[in-house]
Amino acid sequence: MLGLFLALIATPDTVELSLGQALERAFRSSPTAAEASASKCEGSIKLAQGIVALLPTPTAALGYGRTESRLGFLPDSTIVAKGWTGSLTLNQVVFDPQVFAGVAGAVVYSGYYAADAQDRRARLVFEVTRDYLGLLSARLLRDAAASALARADDNLRLTREKERLGSASRIEAMRSEVFRSQAVAHTSFLATAGMSHNIAVNPVEQLTEPARFEYEDRDRLAEEIERVNPGARMSARAATVSQLNRVASVARALPSVSANWSSRYADTVFPSSPSLWTDKDEVSYGIQLSFPLLDLKSYVLNIAQASTDSRRTQAAANRTRLQLRSAATAAVLGYEEARLRYDYTRRNLELNQELYRLAQQQRKLGAISMLDFFSVETNLTQAQAAYISALSDTYVQAAQISYLMGRAGPAAR
Repeated sequence: MLGLFLALIATPDTVELSLGQALERAFRSSPTAAEASASKCEGSIKLAQGIVALLPTPTAALGYGRTESRLGFLPDSTIVAKGWTGSLTLNQVVFDPQVFAGVAGAVVYSGYYAADAQDRRARLVFEVTRDYLGLLSARLLRDAAASALARADDNLRLTREKERLGSASRIEAMRSEVFRSQAVAHTSFLATAGMSHNIAVNPVEQLTEPARFEYEDRDRLAEEIERVNPGARMSARAATVSQLNRVASVARALPSVSANWSSRYADTVFPSSPSLWTDKDEVSYGIQLSFPLLDLKSYVLNIAQASTDSRRTQAAANRTRLQLRSAATAAVLGYEEARLRYDYTRRNLELNQELYRLAQQQRKLGAISMLDFFSVETNLTQAQAAYISALSDTYVQAAQISYLMGRAGPAAR
């Protein structure tokens, strides 16, 4: 695995990406971005389908016929009849509960698919941010381990004490583990961003301070997440559509009304112009009433099915809302915990850096044993690793909150 990764980063296709550049690439090539675009188009199509149902429906037909017949008492005689026929019809819905419910449902569904597109884009931002930071953390840990190993090699040349060999092997094991985690993080990032596996990514983002996500009150933030979360909006809209379908199924007891107009043409001459058509056509128009309630068994079954679907989608919406409330609370607490852990690891790193500086001075004076010095050096390496992980985690937790809020942009910086 280590040799494979080293061969990968040595290829000419290595690219350096900041987090913003990684997101731009993901929005261009990730399958999730394509799915979000498709959902957005689906919403527009649903809205158009609802509007079209209210417009007049035209139909047209044109045909040509030829008939040959013979008289029984004159077998050699043949009568030929030929001619053109055509029709133009317009149907307009005046009142139809099913059509009106379909229009309202189309409007609601257009918002559903818009929320779905937003959710997919926000999820892509979160996943790319998470995997990019995982790759960046692995690189920073690799550099820290390499630096610690270099110090270990330098000190090993100064002394051949047995204890030092044990300390060096611990740091070498840490470095090997970091190389392995970096290879895994690299593969995960490429899959999320929709990038070629022949490309090696070198993350260059500089994390100099923890992510800052400003909010006044934890409970208010959780309420805001519940209000704007795309998944919750999708569940609510699905429940609304099911309610509309239930109302429409009950309203089928009312007769539907439609108006129609038709023009029928019949002549031996092809209707080559509008005036020729209007001279030979027959125009009719009227109003048609339909009474679906006469099919009572279907009416009752439709109501039962619509009521069941409405109860199911309403229960799903309630479950989504409760799960979101739990996820929002966990995300906010996770961010606060990440900030606290960052503060602790930062102070711990500063303390270990100061202890290491003092240990170096004591070693020059011969006032500290090599075993104690090596212990201080190892503790510094571990403190650096904990600090890097805590710093990266603040960005991941902030990205989690941004995702729950449906933000299709970089997380808090």
